[in-house]
Amino acid sequence: MKKKKLKTKSFKLIGSFLVILLGIMMISRIKWTKENIDRIEYSNEAITIMKEKNIYDEITKKEYSKTVEKMLESGKFDSKYVDEYSKINLQEKENFEDSINTFLNKNYTPEEINNIFEYLNDTNQNKLKEMDHIDLKDYIKISNLEVDKIERYENYRIEKNTNIQDAVTKVNIGLDLEFYSEIETIKDPTSYTVLLNKYRGLPENYVPEDLTPLSINNNYKLRAKAAEAYEQLQSAALLDNVKFFPFSAYRTKEYQTELYTKYVARDGKNAADTYSARPRHSEHELGLAVDIRSDGLNDNLTEEHYKWMLNNAYKYGFIVRYAKGTTPITGYIEEPWHLRYLGIEVATDVHNKGITFDEYYDLYLKNNEK
Repeated sequence: MKKKKLKTKSFKLIGSFLVILLGIMMISRIKWTKENIDRIEYSNEAITIMKEKNIYDEITKKEYSKTVEKMLESGKFDSKYVDEYSKINLQEKENFEDSINTFLNKNYTPEEINNIFEYLNDTNQNKLKEMDHIDLKDYIKISNLEVDKIERYENYRIEKNTNIQDAVTKVNIGLDLEFYSEIETIKDPTSYTVLLNKYRGLPENYVPEDLTPLSINNNYKLRAKAAEAYEQLQSAALLDNVKFFPFSAYRTKEYQTELYTKYVARDGKNAADTYSARPRHSEHELGLAVDIRSDGLNDNLTEEHYKWMLNNAYKYGFIVRYAKGTTPITGYIEEPWHLRYLGIEVATDVHNKGITFDEYYDLYLKNNEK
């Protein structure tokens, strides 16, 4: 009787073992089947091309790749890059297939190509296609990068012993070049946030269309929004017992030419360039700049009024454009009296970031310029 029980128990154990073994086999088979299904998710069109190129087995043994499928379907598939394609993330953008072939032909790795698509704008991507391979490792995440200037960035970084971000911004402004040596004509002079400096000038015949006289003296004009903001700024200042007056606002090209010529005759071109803009480079020609003087002074602000402007002008859309300590970037001596209208949002951001408008434009506005 005891032996019979032992025999029955043994059969049960063997049966349980067989059930477990069968379960493991079934799970393995399901997993194997799923993996094979995953590997053969390619479209019929892609599979047909694989077979035509005798690469069906090679590709279906690997994990499914949307990029591989896209390259096959587009007719741009190059068999020597089958491993590289599978490591490149698919991008839903025009000419994607041609782009990755171009980059692969220039010896960019899949990782580099993924970074190019993730971090570089279309302009930079198109520039890269026309250039030999360059090492982007230290620059790829710099938001204001211009890939064709990397050699200049490196030279400036070494010469000035500065960091990469600083070198990129300063070179983009043009500070590795002589002032006025390379001039870009601005595209939209009507923008309230247009950058005008010694490297960027106005179109030859531009004249603002909405010039509005200031109430305190109708000889001085600004564009309508800037004029309204100026009135608000002046009223707010009076509440804090800060009294000031305009002594220069909008200037025509002819008047700016007359001023600059007079200063050159008096002090020489090099000296004049430190305090006077050449024609088509003055913010006064935009109708967005006003020079102000403290009550009792001819052409400047008191130290107290200057500090008030630094701490309050941005609330009404203005910045002190050539503040103390900015000469190495702007190329102009400090001008505590020169206010530039940008609008409240941008002026506030410039103030909060504590940088010049030249730097701010390159970092945050340039890529949005139309």
